[in-house]
Amino acid sequence: MKTKNFRLKLGLFLNYLVHGCGLIILTQNLDSLAKNWHSTLATASFILSGLGIGRILAYLIMGYISDKFSRKLTLMIGMFTYLIFFVVTPLNHSLVIAYGLAILAGIANSALDSATYPLFTELGSKSSSDNILIKAFMSVGEFSLPLLIIFLNAHQLWFGLSFLFPTVFLVFNIFNIITLKFPNVKKTEQVQSKSSVKLNKFSKTLVTAALLVYGYTSMGIMIWFTQWITIFAKKIQFSDWVSHFLLSAYSVGSIVGVITTFLVMRHFNVRNGWFLLSNLIGTVALIIVIISRIPAISMVASIVFGFSVAGGLMQIALNILLSIFPKHKGIFTAIYFIFGSIASFTVPIITGKFIGLGTQNILDGDVIMGLLGIISAIIVFLLFPKTSSLNQARLEINSIDNRLTKLLNKRFATVHFVGQLKKQQHLATEDKGREAQVLKGIGKMSKPQAISPYNQAIVQNIMNNSKKYEDFLKKNKNNK
Repeated sequence: MKTKNFRLKLGLFLNYLVHGCGLIILTQNLDSLAKNWHSTLATASFILSGLGIGRILAYLIMGYISDKFSRKLTLMIGMFTYLIFFVVTPLNHSLVIAYGLAILAGIANSALDSATYPLFTELGSKSSSDNILIKAFMSVGEFSLPLLIIFLNAHQLWFGLSFLFPTVFLVFNIFNIITLKFPNVKKTEQVQSKSSVKLNKFSKTLVTAALLVYGYTSMGIMIWFTQWITIFAKKIQFSDWVSHFLLSAYSVGSIVGVITTFLVMRHFNVRNGWFLLSNLIGTVALIIVIISRIPAISMVASIVFGFSVAGGLMQIALNILLSIFPKHKGIFTAIYFIFGSIASFTVPIITGKFIGLGTQNILDGDVIMGLLGIISAIIVFLLFPKTSSLNQARLEINSIDNRLTKLLNKRFATVHFVGQLKKQQHLATEDKGREAQVLKGIGKMSKPQAISPYNQAIVQNIMNNSKKYEDFLKKNKNNK
């Protein structure tokens, strides 16, 4: 079972390495593709809109298939449609077919999302945090492909070989995934629905609305920054090298942020607080980028911005949403990403309006995105339970146990000191009156009162062990 789960997780991650390539492969090869399609660069760039249209058209359908039929079927649809896109695009010479292939790539994206994110929540108590690592694998694809294209251009090799790179991973992964048995969706949903998050109607509606808004703003704030940071930097008289490097700094911060967020979510029950804090830090970092005229400060702020807003927060928000609707994970994954797709469609239109105010002000609107994200995070922080899964509950218990152990260490150190004082004053180890007084105080402090006898029993046991420790110290004078 562990081997199958490892292969499945590896396959899911590899799909997003491929998807990272798919996101940028058209823009990275647009000059060569325009020649293939016998069109101008401006006309060829219109093909890119097909990606967004494919996503918007397919998300709800793929979400329905994922919930109604199977995650595996939805995943295979995504992989095979991507395979068609990667194989046919460099060979195609028709602009109309090219647009159809771009739509296919958008459909592939929606199918992968609708199957993958729900799947991770069904693979075990810790696997939902693996959703955050998806972005890291996308970043690997986005980082690797341009390097390959630079190599191909430098050696005057056919641009279509860049499409072969993700194709090889995809073919390997199809054979890997197709032979695997997937978790039983119905059985998993029945188990998860019993432990689903309990919210009153008002809180459920408000948190759901906040998370869907966050689906828009989290995508919008990243698109806005990545599309305009270089132009903005040049406008404020930064050098060409610095202007381009700010985007690289953002990417480095994003990768480090993803890994950090994954580790934090894996080991600590601080999801809601981390979600809010990261949004706050990200917006502050963005404001610093806007007002700074010192390259070094702008670079650091760009790293911090990438670390926070692009470090897996979108995936955290989606995990929270899926925990509210465990029976409809595919559909709500689709709805969530539709809001992200709307952002990719509307942000270029909105930024076009901002251009009229001057490119020096182009990033100001991105701060509004950040503020809306903060409002969504505050709603989640205030209304959504801190602990909403078995794994999170265990992390919380572990944290409490750690604090208790540190307090017990201090208590036994104090017991050692008390034992020395009693020995000097020739007093008995046991003091029944003192114990009764302590237990009475514990009873009063216990909330609710129903747990009072259990707390008193625990403290009595601690005192009994303290007396044993004192006796031990008397017998072993050299022990500390």
